Amino acid sequence: MISLRLSTKTANRLRNNLLITGICDESEIDKYIIQVAEEFGKTILETICIAWFRDKKHNASLVLESHGLDMVESCIQEGRPILFLTPHIGNFEIALKATAYKLKNNFTVLYKPSKDEWFHSLMLNGRSEDNIKPVPTNSRGVLALVKALKKREFIGILPDSVASGGDGVWVNFFKQKVFATTLAAKMSSFENVATFVVGSRRVKDGFVVDYIPYLPKTSDINTITQEIYTVIENIVVEAKTQYFWSYDRFRAPDHAPKL
Repeated sequence: MISLRLSTKTANRLRNNLLITGICDESEIDKYIIQVAEEFGKTILETICIAWFRDKKHNASLVLESHGLDMVESCIQEGRPILFLTPHIGNFEIALKATAYKLKNNFTVLYKPSKDEWFHSLMLNGRSEDNIKPVPTNSRGVLALVKALKKREFIGILPDSVASGGDGVWVNFFKQKVFATTLAAKMSSFENVATFVVGSRRVKDGFVVDYIPYLPKTSDINTITQEIYTVIENIVVEAKTQYFWSYDRFRAPDHAPKL
C-alpha cells in the first residue's frame, strides 16, 4: 500500500484512472486499488533490491519465459539497429537487465534525471552496466540515441510518458486522450531500425517478457504514435493491475494544443 499511504492525491488519481479507462467499475474499484498498489510496491522493492543491486545474470534468471526474443536475434544477425520500447508495466528495469545479459550488445537507454541528488545517483548507478549506458532526457541524450542507432547498437525508451515539451500529439489510450511524446515514433522511423515493444508481466516466482515487433507502415508521426499506444494497450490488458495507473497520464499540459 506504499503508493496510497504516501499521497492522497496519488490515491485519488489512481481511482480516477482505473474508472475512466474502464479497467474496473465502482463495484470493483476498492479491490483493484489494493491490487494495483500492491503490484506497484513490488515493483519499487524489486527495482531497488534486485534490478539496481544484483547483476545482469541474476536478473536474467528471474525471467521464466521470453516470447519473441528469436525475432530480436534475427534482426541482430541482419546487422540492424534495435529500438526497445518499454512501457511502465511489470518491472521494465529487470526486463532491461535480463535483455542486456542475453544479447550482450551495447544499450543506450533514456532516463529522466531525479531532482533528488541521492536518488539520482542511486538510479544512475543502478541502471548502468558494462553494456548499458543511461542518458538524460534532453537534447544531449537524444543525440546519444541517434549516434547509437547509426552504430547499429540498441536503444531503449519509455514510450508512454506525457510529452513535457511541444513535441507531443494527442492519441487514444483506453478510450481516453493522452498527450504522448513523439520520440518513440521518430526513432522507430530511423533507417533500417527494428522496433520491439517490450512487455514484462510478474508471475509466480518471476517474470514473463514479451518482445513484440512493430513495423511502421507510414511516415506520419501521429499515426505511428497511436499505433504504438495501441500495442501498449494490448500489453496492459494482459496484466491490468501491473500498469502504473498512479501516474498522471491523462492530464492536459499547458503547452498541449486544445482538443
